[in-house]
Amino acid sequence: MAKAKAILKRRKVVQNTRKITRTMELVSTAKYAQSFSRVEGATPYRQTLQDVMTDLASADIEVDHPLLRRREPAAHVTLLVLTSNRGLCGGFNTHLSRKALEYASQQRTAGAAIDLHVVGKKGIAFFRFRGEAIRQGYTHFGDKPTYAAVEKLANACIEAYESERTDQVAVVYQRFHSAAVQRPAADVLLPITAAAGDDGDALSTPRATSAEYLYSPDAESLLTVLLPAYFKTTLYHVFLETVVGEHRARMVAMKNATDSAEEMIRTLTRKYNRARQTQITNEISEIMGGVEALK
Repeated sequence: MAKAKAILKRRKVVQNTRKITRTMELVSTAKYAQSFSRVEGATPYRQTLQDVMTDLASADIEVDHPLLRRREPAAHVTLLVLTSNRGLCGGFNTHLSRKALEYASQQRTAGAAIDLHVVGKKGIAFFRFRGEAIRQGYTHFGDKPTYAAVEKLANACIEAYESERTDQVAVVYQRFHSAAVQRPAADVLLPITAAAGDDGDALSTPRATSAEYLYSPDAESLLTVLLPAYFKTTLYHVFLETVVGEHRARMVAMKNATDSAEEMIRTLTRKYNRARQTQITNEISEIMGGVEALK
């Protein structure tokens, strides 16, 4: 009976674990839907700004703006890595951190110094464990980053680039392709050289259906004002995409954990039934043996 009781006890533990993982799966599903709605809500503004800037850039104008100046080869790179504050999301944080290490290694091989800025407790812990120097860590963004909070970080990046303290600003994040496909990506945000779309078209490349605008003030003045806004919007969208990826990864991880728990419960139930059956058989054999001894 001791073995059967041990199996029952273990099955109860697994059942309790299944309840927790199932609840976390449902919570992550709800948060994923909310974060996906935020990305969808921010996309039209970002896309419209990108289209306007593409049309402005297609005009025959010469703009000398600090955010457009390329300094190559880059002697100093500011690398922003976006991870999460919480775990239980599979390989989400590990893949992002390794992507950042790969990008940093490439830049160091090219002779650039790296300033590492890490968002999220998991990323900070990863790089500290690896002995990487972190210039600054951020844990206040959470899974609902606000535009105001991201704007402060964007302003710091712009100020560093314009003052030539850094020659490149890059970000490693979870790029959202679809509900089923999300991959770590490393994009260069400063200098601004291309629209941050998947097609990678340069800002100087006009769209196939370019709109006609009447500019007031002139196109050059508008582009000078819109460049910082474009960078801030792009960085904010990057944060939103990473949050979507985090909740999606946690939802999948918790579903896999729930499925594994259910399979383990079925296995333990079969083991318990066999152990109980064996015990009953032994008890019957002992009773029959006693009866035979009394004859």
